[in-house]
Amino acid sequence: MQPEPGNQKGRKSRGAKTPKSKGAEKVKCSLLLSPENDLRLTVLAAMRGTDRSGLINTILDEALRGVVISLRGSLADGAGEGPQEEPQSGAA
Repeated sequence: MQPEPGNQKGRKSRGAKTPKSKGAEKVKCSLLLSPENDLRLTVLAAMRGTDRSGLINTILDEALRGVVISLRGSLADGAGEGPQEEPQSGAA
């Protein structure tokens, strides 16, 4: 007789694995949501079969698709781009 699946000893259950997106690290942050948005977020995540964090990342990816960040000067050092000189104006 086989033991019931929920009563197996010595076996630890593993959580569902979520696919990693291109090795991107994640940053923990806190958001203050209205009670209505909190409920809607929870319901939509359940309908899509995902967690709230994954759903928020998907929504933000779509909303921020057109946003481009360009670093110049000392901010660009170490970011893959060398420091760039500002163009000189014709008046001296």
